[in-house]
Amino acid sequence: MSAAELRMTYRSDDDWTGQIIATVKSGAFSAQGSAWFDRANVNKTFVASLRAFPLLSASPPTLEGGFWSREGHGILDQCHLRIIIKPYNARGTLLVHVDLATEVWKTPDADLQNSATVRFLTEYAAVDGFADQLERVLDGETEEAVLKGITN
Repeated sequence: MSAAELRMTYRSDDDWTGQIIATVKSGAFSAQGSAWFDRANVNKTFVASLRAFPLLSASPPTLEGGFWSREGHGILDQCHLRIIIKPYNARGTLLVHVDLATEVWKTPDADLQNSATVRFLTEYAAVDGFADQLERVLDGETEEAVLKGITN
């Protein structure tokens, strides 16, 4: 059985936006997906929330991207990448929940969409290090951020 981990890279499109590519594995399961984000917004929201202590179940650090509703209102019509990190137990263990899906451009293709959900456990020290790495990835200082899981 392989160790659990989340790997993230960033491909810049311009000074503000780019594609975040996430590869996650846990045991025999693995998947890769991506979505487009404003890198400054990811730093201000997701990365900043990863540094909170303690993390709260009611408002966990969450990163979501995909096709947003044309009406706005923060409604995600099609989620391609979602990462949520939340408390798992009273001992400080955290649950990493990653949803990945392929893009579907036309309604008849919806049956061809692939998706995966992968979960694993981690700890605060690993999340703190991951936040530092992800900030450097988004700033173009390094290639990859890795969040390692713990064995349960």
